[in-house]
Amino acid sequence: MALPPASELEPLRELELLSPWFDASSPTQAEQPALQGPRRWLLLLAPPRSGSFHLCRLLWQLGYGRPTEYLNPNPLYRTSLSRFGRVGSRTWIRTLVAERSAASVFSGVPFFSLKLQARQERGCLARVLRRRFPPPRAELNLDQDPPLVLLLRRRDWSAAVASLHFSRCTGAFDLGLVTTHQGLPIQQLLDPAAIAGSIAEYRDQLCWLEQASRQLPPCHRLDLEDLVADQPGSLQRLVRALEPQIVVAADDPRLAIRLRRDRSPFTAERQQWLLRIRQEVERQTGGAGR
Repeated sequence: MALPPASELEPLRELELLSPWFDASSPTQAEQPALQGPRRWLLLLAPPRSGSFHLCRLLWQLGYGRPTEYLNPNPLYRTSLSRFGRVGSRTWIRTLVAERSAASVFSGVPFFSLKLQARQERGCLARVLRRRFPPPRAELNLDQDPPLVLLLRRRDWSAAVASLHFSRCTGAFDLGLVTTHQGLPIQQLLDPAAIAGSIAEYRDQLCWLEQASRQLPPCHRLDLEDLVADQPGSLQRLVRALEPQIVVAADDPRLAIRLRRDRSPFTAERQQWLLRIRQEVERQTGGAGR
């Protein structure tokens, strides 16, 4: 169903994307038509703090699967997803594909999608896919091999690094102050050595993505800044890349999805901390991060 242009949706939080509420076998989905046939396979690659959760939420609304970080080793993720069996097993993958697929709102074609970041699994992208999605992939109900790859980047490099460092110190990778994984003490928010470590971590992430793009060239590349500046146009080009047979106008109301912005009183304080961290990032990189 087309969304009215003025509609504003409450975004699902990081862990809500894992909820059994959205499993195909859940009674909450009983009125949804059952998906038939093999799924198209979509892989979203992105460095940290590039707006990938925002893009995942948009893809959910467009029916391009129900992407989130299904291979994230975080115990919160693994515990939640263990309802599908032993995490990482072939049975688990097959059940995951069956339970977490969705149909394109434009064509009705079923998609299974996931988001993957560097170091969530050992090795290069090709090795990760061989290990977690071993052939024959038709047995997993995936209809093409290799997957369609969507690469999301953020041109404002120093802002991404500042956000990464903030999240590593606070454990808050999503909206508000909800902690999922704290990798550094919060006392190191402005510590130059710790910020240097986050710069190195981000560069490592970009190197992994560059290698992944050579192994499996993306079918579409998207920058966060373009998505924010022109969401309908950016999504129109994305639809064209994923479903070339579909003709959708830039003013199609389904492309005008509005996700409610965080209204927490913490937001302004968070922005101040990000600015202070960013200043140190730019001091260390000579301003080359933008």
